[in-house]
Amino acid sequence: MLDKDFIAGVFEGATEEQIGKVLKEFETDVTGLKVNRDQILSESKSHKEKLDKLNSDYSAKEAEYKKQLEELDKQIKSSGKDDLKNYYEAEIKKAQGVYQAQLEEARKTASTYEAEKNQLYDEYVKVLRNVEFEKAAEKISNLNPTMKACLRDVFFARNQFDFTEVDKVKKFLNKEGYKDVNDSLMSFIGTDEGKSFLLANVNGGGASGSGSKITSTNNPYKKETFNLTEQMRLEKEKPELAAQLKAQAGVK
Repeated sequence: MLDKDFIAGVFEGATEEQIGKVLKEFETDVTGLKVNRDQILSESKSHKEKLDKLNSDYSAKEAEYKKQLEELDKQIKSSGKDDLKNYYEAEIKKAQGVYQAQLEEARKTASTYEAEKNQLYDEYVKVLRNVEFEKAAEKISNLNPTMKACLRDVFFARNQFDFTEVDKVKKFLNKEGYKDVNDSLMSFIGTDEGKSFLLANVNGGGASGSGSKITSTNNPYKKETFNLTEQMRLEKEKPELAAQLKAQAGVK
């Protein structure tokens, strides 16, 4: 869990302002997405409830309409006078007109709810995939932080995700290899295209081997590309690489 105490433990002597910047970055990238996801789920549930109530109300009106027709039909059959038959037949036509109008209105409303629900579902899938991407990207210790947004766009252009039922359980998987976002991203990072999003010229696809030549222009210790979150990750998971990047940036 990324919190104030954890950051202070990794960066001895870090100021309150520096710690605050790290937490703000984290909240923007991940927590904000989760809030959007939960909000969309809530709105989607509300639309489903409206649609269910509309169907329930319509079913009740349909039953009432059929009962009314049955009563009028009985009146016609039991009536011996033409004027009474004409009256009840007119009432039937009137009831049919009201029913058809209500049915058409219900269809329009249901169509609106369904369209809004589908739009919310699409938004939910988009937010969910970004939440899962952020979680997976956190595990790539040598990811070039300035290339993360580009990586996300390219990665999702190569992989389409949706809910798939596996052993009666719905899982969020891609349509090609039926992998989740994490596994798909790790596979992509292992390709030549994926490696272009890592810190440049680091041996072993990100392992900080001895004598590695650091030529990246996106050093998180440099003033122009300063990134406390990436510094924290490097010092915790790749201390040798962090030391090389510090030296490159002239940080003691």
